[in-house]
Amino acid sequence: MNITRHLRSVLGPSIEAARAALRALDDEEVPARLRPIAKHGDGNLPLPLTRALLQRIDEDEWFRGKALEALQRQGSTDPISLGYLDREPGWWMRIAQAVAEAEAADATERVAHLERTVETHRTRAAADRAKLKAVRRDLERAEKTSRDVADDRIEPLRAAAAAARTDRDRAETEVAVMREAIEATEADRLDAERTAAGLSEQVRSVKRTAAQLRRSVAAGPSESIPREPAEVARWLDRASATLTPYRDAEAYSTRVARMSGTGRAPVPAGIAPDSAAAVDALFGVDGMTVLIDGHNLLGVMDVSTMATGRARRALIASLGKLTRHLGNSVIEVVFDSDLEDGRSSSVSQTGIVVRFAQGDLIADDLIVERTEKLREAAVVVSDDREVRDRCGGFGATVLWAQALAEWL
Repeated sequence: MNITRHLRSVLGPSIEAARAALRALDDEEVPARLRPIAKHGDGNLPLPLTRALLQRIDEDEWFRGKALEALQRQGSTDPISLGYLDREPGWWMRIAQAVAEAEAADATERVAHLERTVETHRTRAAADRAKLKAVRRDLERAEKTSRDVADDRIEPLRAAAAAARTDRDRAETEVAVMREAIEATEADRLDAERTAAGLSEQVRSVKRTAAQLRRSVAAGPSESIPREPAEVARWLDRASATLTPYRDAEAYSTRVARMSGTGRAPVPAGIAPDSAAAVDALFGVDGMTVLIDGHNLLGVMDVSTMATGRARRALIASLGKLTRHLGNSVIEVVFDSDLEDGRSSSVSQTGIVVRFAQGDLIADDLIVERTEKLREAAVVVSDDREVRDRCGGFGATVLWAQALAEWL
């Protein structure tokens, strides 16, 4: 781990908690590599000892737990240190963001210092110009008697003014360089967010696959894998066709109407479930619960930012338009991954319920569970074919995320 001044500052509470945990251990319990740290007095640890301590925290779950207990005994509420020691989802991204913010703040302070320097030089230049004007007035009065002496007096002031202008120009150049550095840092941060979004989607895909495998195992064996090469090829072709996530919108609309029953679906038959017209048809509907696959909808709207908290907050804000469109109905948005404070749900200022799948549960399963309870009173919005099929089996009205994305 590359231990920088900013990283050590961000993880300061974690480091102090780990040192406190070391001091609470008996001598024989202290690992050999950490004994120099345990013997070290108060004050900042040298970088090599800090690196060894953080490496032990990363590798030793038991010692990390001791450090977490020490942090909690100290009454610390620092979310970064608590997430780092407890290994909450996304802890490394929060540390990276905190370090980036600290570096950006440091850069901003340096820019401010340079701007103050520029202002000082400008003030000095103004003072020098005032002095120059005064000397010129003196020269005009003394011109008749001592031109040579007057030139000797004005020359140093001219040199000083030139030097001040040079210093000012240099300081302004440094300010411009620092601003370019800040812009580059911001660009790097955005690239990191896009990378994190891609990684989050990969994790979500793995969790989906695991959930599908668990359901397959629970359902029991359905078809054995053949051993003959030709039979294996045909078996793979059938599996590929089964997993293809394509669905014809018109055929799907007819199927939804048949499952929902005549007069019971809030979206009339004939309206494609992947069109904005399907959302228009929900105008003024009462007594329904609209279940939205949050990450799925974000992936349709902008896949590059779908895993960021900023994108989730922006989506919740934009869904305020849908609350005004519906009648007396409820909107629930379901995301993969837990909330930072461990809660499974929250309610936005506009009354939208935000749910987070916890543990091994994924958003797809949570949506299906809610639909099984709500039945015909549910409207499910997802581009995931399996989610639509499972929810449609309970009599729910199912729409594509593309329809809601276009409508918003």
